[in-house]
Amino acid sequence: MNGIRGALIDAVIAVLPLAIVFFSGWAYLSSYIGEFGVDATEVTVPLPTVLVYAFSPLKSPRVLFFLAFCLAAWVAAGYYLGTKECRNQIMLVASLTALAIFLFVVRDAAQAEARAMAHLVWTGDKAFSVPVIIAPHQDEAYDAFEKCRDRRGLRQIIGLPDRMYLLCRDKYYPCERGRMFVVSNAGAIIYSAIMRREPGAEENDCEQ
Repeated sequence: MNGIRGALIDAVIAVLPLAIVFFSGWAYLSSYIGEFGVDATEVTVPLPTVLVYAFSPLKSPRVLFFLAFCLAAWVAAGYYLGTKECRNQIMLVASLTALAIFLFVVRDAAQAEARAMAHLVWTGDKAFSVPVIIAPHQDEAYDAFEKCRDRRGLRQIIGLPDRMYLLCRDKYYPCERGRMFVVSNAGAIIYSAIMRREPGAEENDCEQ
């Protein structure tokens, strides 16, 4: 029984870091695309992409501070607590509690980082992006896309293996209004939607 229990604990310990990194990356990506009204269930994101984006929230000061605090508390508990059996039980409960709190801290950090990145898109600080478009004649969405491209108003929201999300910033209110285009690999506009930034969002340093 002890052998099975030990193997189970070892398996959990081995998988837990990857699970946390995945949670962090997905929390960031879902929050980021959610800033533009895209539901996370509508997109297919490769696992490597999720893992790469995980480092945005994980490196935030609030997450690093929480980890440092937990490490210090872990060391102090191991040093000051009483018997080994009592110490193991208390530290197990404390570890599970800390893990639950840590997930909330990561989620909040991911949302903050996502808002900051979305702000760069709205203010024009993210790269100007122009995918190759196969435009049919007399199509309103394609005409709007080409006009925005010609005035360099397009900003990439995110690029995925099968499609790209772009924001066309409004000509007169670039930090408040826009139009999102979703472009497929084949160069077709899958759909577009009128966007309006949430009231109260910061509009400092906005490029016209």
